[in-house]
Amino acid sequence: MEVLLRGGPGDGQVVPGGGEIVAWRACLYEITLEFGHLRERDLRVYRHRSDCCEAFGRGAEDRCE
Repeated sequence: MEVLLRGGPGDGQVVPGGGEIVAWRACLYEITLEFGHLRERDLRVYRHRSDCCEAFGRGAEDRCE
């Protein structure tokens, strides 16, 4: 399954994934109830978690691991 990333450095990327959280490079994206339309298909939207991105100290808190 492929998902659409929104926000953060991966905004607009289509990546393979599923479940509650998707990792893209050093950032985490959480599932939403939204669907985005891209290239004639509907993809589940995952939103960026800025508190869990390497540039913002990813791993500094337990909830980011």
